Amino acid sequence: MGIEEIRSAFIRAYAAVPAKMRGEIIALVGERPYTWDSAYLEVSGKTKIGDEILAHAKKIGMLGA
Repeated sequence: MGIEEIRSAFIRAYAAVPAKMRGEIIALVGERPYTWDSAYLEVSGKTKIGDEILAHAKKIGMLGA
């Protein structure tokens, strides 16, 4: 799975998350927590932090194998 496929999988997963749950923390990068909403901004903006969030999400099996 390439980075763009992982990014697409994350965006699909984000769309499926109920709005009330989007404030839940899903990743820590360094010492900073990221919620679904803040992670979405980083991922969709294709930032370095977004790439780290995607790597973490893939590693823990959040976005499939």
